[in-house]
Amino acid sequence: RYQKPCHYVSLTRDTTESDLKQRRELTDSTVTFVDQPTVLCALNGHVLILEGLEHAERNVLPILNNLLENREMRLADGRFLVAPKRFDAIDAQSARSHGLLRCHEDFRVIVLGLPVPPFRGSP
Repeated sequence: RYQKPCHYVSLTRDTTESDLKQRRELTDSTVTFVDQPTVLCALNGHVLILEGLEHAERNVLPILNNLLENREMRLADGRFLVAPKRFDAIDAQSARSHGLLRCHEDFRVIVLGLPVPPFRGSP
């Protein structure tokens, strides 16, 4: 019924910042940055499904939190995702020349995770 493209990302202990943002790839002797599903969804208004939040490392959680709460994310190639309302308040041409990108207002995230039992201490 929602009819939006979905992207799926499985979070593990090995998931890094570049797995969520951008990866560097060597193409024709040149290094290029390739946007990962998290960035593609934010720019195009797609649905992002994150599975396994309980496995995410502590350095990954603030990145996700900033994207979910503020719709902001600094990318490795120097660009910066900005919330739609904040981007619209700025001159669009000036914003783009400074590397600011508008986060799509239809961007949605579904996060799946299992509850982690409390640590009861050593026996």
